[in-house]
Amino acid sequence: MDRRSLLKGALAGVVAAPAAGLLTAEAASAAPAAFNVLIGDVNSGKIFLFARNKAFTDANIKWSLNPAGAGHPMDHRFRATSGDGQILLAVTGTPTSGTASIYRRGDKKKLWQANVPNYPHAIERARGTGVVVVAGRSHGSGGGSATGGSLHVFRPTDSHSGSLVRAGSPVPFHQAHGLLWDPELERMWVSGGKRLTAYRIVTTASSARLVEDTARRLDTFTRAHDVQPDHQRPGRLLVTDTYGVYAVDKSTMKKTTLHTRRLVKSYVRHSSGEQMWTGAVQGGNAFGTKYVHFNISGVARARQGAVIYRARLDTTAYA
Repeated sequence: MDRRSLLKGALAGVVAAPAAGLLTAEAASAAPAAFNVLIGDVNSGKIFLFARNKAFTDANIKWSLNPAGAGHPMDHRFRATSGDGQILLAVTGTPTSGTASIYRRGDKKKLWQANVPNYPHAIERARGTGVVVVAGRSHGSGGGSATGGSLHVFRPTDSHSGSLVRAGSPVPFHQAHGLLWDPELERMWVSGGKRLTAYRIVTTASSARLVEDTARRLDTFTRAHDVQPDHQRPGRLLVTDTYGVYAVDKSTMKKTTLHTRRLVKSYVRHSSGEQMWTGAVQGGNAFGTKYVHFNISGVARARQGAVIYRARLDTTAYA
């Protein structure tokens, strides 16, 4: 579906809204910020880094990687470590299997890889302990009828990512889709199905396990997808599900609807206030479109020939 079709959809009031579909009045007059954007292309299987203010063309690729494992690049984020410097966390997969991997950013050396026995949608690293969690949904085509899902925990045995080993059995989590480590609360946020919740990571010299903080559980979503920080307002989370985009206050767990655009796959707010999001359109590819949308300017950057599931800021900051 091309951009003209998206604009027609916006005028008709249907779900195929372009960037302006999430535009807020307070953001409309601000100047767009300059930052880098990390995208995963379902069609090519590759991960690309682009400058937000340049076209997403081959000539403007700042960094790229073809991650381990066959299938779709579902999640990708940079994190900082003491043992390996900046690393890229990535998961790829299909409805029946998946791969989690870690690369050193500087030379793209693969430091670690593990198979995941379901469809992985997110990967995150807990600062301090170095524990890595992978979230995977059930086998099959997905949708509201799909069941199952789990969280896979890996613990390091030294200061390097290559030392990660499995830590116990997978933790059941229905339709696990999103992960975010919260260094302020020292919790791992997880989204999927109807739920957003937080886990403490309890470690010993030879173990690591997740313990749910049930006081931080919300069961009010409809097929939750992503959970990301609001870099302008660190006290809240940004969560997407099939029917909208929501802010959740981490102190009160109050949920507020920000946008009612359907099928948003990833959504984050830069420290400048710029909102960046990706999403599918009804009747189109279930993973997304070729666009990454930026709300302040109303710009949508297209990667021709791509289907972009998620877009991440080029930052190692958790919040």
